Amino acid sequence: MWNRLRNGVGMAVFAASLGGAAEPIPFAENGGLKMLYDNRMYPQAITHDGTMFLVWRGSEGFPYVRSYDLAIRKFSEPRMLLEGLGLQVNERKYRTDHHYAPVIWTGNDGRLHVLFGCHGKPGTNVHLVSKRPGDIGEWEVGAEVAPLISYPKLQRIHNDGTLIYYRHKGHLGDWRYRISPDGGLTWNGPEKIVVDMNAEPQTAKFASHAGSYNTMRVSEDGKTLHVAFIWKMEEPLPNERYKTTLHDHTRRHNLYYFRIDLVSGKAYNRAGDELQLPLNKATADRKCLVWDTDERSAAVGPSIYLDEDERPHLLLPVSDKTPYEGAYYFVRPEAGKWIRTQVTRTAHPFNASYLDRLPDGRFQALLVQGGGHTNSKEFNLDQYGWGDAVEVWTSDAAGENWQRTRDLTPVAGSKYQNVKFVSDDLRRPVSGILLFYGWTHAEGSATGYLLDER
Repeated sequence: MWNRLRNGVGMAVFAASLGGAAEPIPFAENGGLKMLYDNRMYPQAITHDGTMFLVWRGSEGFPYVRSYDLAIRKFSEPRMLLEGLGLQVNERKYRTDHHYAPVIWTGNDGRLHVLFGCHGKPGTNVHLVSKRPGDIGEWEVGAEVAPLISYPKLQRIHNDGTLIYYRHKGHLGDWRYRISPDGGLTWNGPEKIVVDMNAEPQTAKFASHAGSYNTMRVSEDGKTLHVAFIWKMEEPLPNERYKTTLHDHTRRHNLYYFRIDLVSGKAYNRAGDELQLPLNKATADRKCLVWDTDERSAAVGPSIYLDEDERPHLLLPVSDKTPYEGAYYFVRPEAGKWIRTQVTRTAHPFNASYLDRLPDGRFQALLVQGGGHTNSKEFNLDQYGWGDAVEVWTSDAAGENWQRTRDLTPVAGSKYQNVKFVSDDLRRPVSGILLFYGWTHAEGSATGYLLDER
């Protein structure tokens, strides 16, 4: 599916096809930190009626949008979404808070929706709706999605509902979902709380200061919500494995999984045991634990792939030798157990990845490889680690043996992060298209890349 690419690209309006191998093309050169977010926030690109719409976080922190004609492979002019709306925003907060990055989706009437500014106090998030279907030229303020949102994730569900899954409040806040019946024009339904790691009774170890980071995927029929998450230790307590107190970014451990029947609202673990919601740490440890990482760092939630039987397959980086250096692991259920296999090494537990599957049943891990990290407190593009190559690793039929099969790196010597899928109208990832971003200088701007190998 993914062909090897040559080094070197220039700014292009059309995606070239050279010898059958598409080149990655820049879609923006003004990106800031988390220009494209990691697995905890999506989608940042969708397709609808023959057009792809992309959003990203600019170097000044403001949200941008651009369209891409899938038939002729041509970009529109980019648009900064706050222009002309007369909204009063905190420019310093946008510049310094990467959580303000945008996500995008299409409503049931074909109009576009963008949500951004999602972090911290009530009233900071902004929901915009395009005035016309499939048109990024004019926007208006939409209905409030929820008062407090961080890490929004959206997907279409049964009965043409639109589900948003997000964290409420801060690091120790709960995770919940809400459903819109009309594609996002109204959000009047109740917020259902599903994960609250520090909820009473706080009988588990470290429960009083336990948070989590969640990722999710909805089944093909839109009736089951699959959730995977890692535990965040909020207090700076000593780590016995590494004999030091870890940085906030690396005090994140373990891997958990459960699912929710969206019709009944009931939750179950992999074994089929019904769970009481919201999940607290004691229940998560006892009923939902996939992997006790034994104080090794697992900084972000995994990429989730559901097979034809809705069995979840997971991909995430976990540290080993140091709190940063580690490996990507492919985790899947077999015969009532969770089996994990190392894919390849990585230099930082924030190096996000995307798990896909080929028609012949082999899995593909699209990831950033190599790279490094910095402990600098400076707010710049290096802050959350990086890879220096973008690669595809492919498994055998059993998912046990992996090898590098493609190098997608566009420019040698640059740094890269956050390989992202493109969503087909909020239903499933689009085959043959992906996004990632890269940069050369920590204090400069990032370039967002589109790879279109349809």
